[in-house]
Amino acid sequence: MIINVDRGSVAAGDDALPHAQTIELSPETALADVVAHLRDRHFLAVIAGGKATWILVADRPLAVVAQQWEQPRFLVDPSRPIGSFAVEGRVALMFRYWKQHDPDHVFEELAAGGCPYGFGQAATGRGW
Repeated sequence: MIINVDRGSVAAGDDALPHAQTIELSPETALADVVAHLRDRHFLAVIAGGKATWILVADRPLAVVAQQWEQPRFLVDPSRPIGSFAVEGRVALMFRYWKQHDPDHVFEELAAGGCPYGFGQAATGRGW
């Protein structure tokens, strides 16, 4: 299965090259394994100071990934197959850069159904 992945920019210089990529994995690959694969490939930018917060989004927020955490924290079952996130046969994952906001707070807000620091339609242009 082809998976489209993209991430937000962390600074003006980070926009020099596009971040969008495609990867091919089995549709049965667990979401946690997909995120681990991307982290192993250093898909997310590393921030000086070591405190970057990312919100992984498909049709809704799926996880919070923080540079200072060893493991992401999932808002959905991390063993769920990546193919279950497909829309019209394709999976699109976006890592929204949430600056250096406290990832624990961001996760708590999302887990409670909230929108941390204005996350939502204004931030994404499409709801989530």
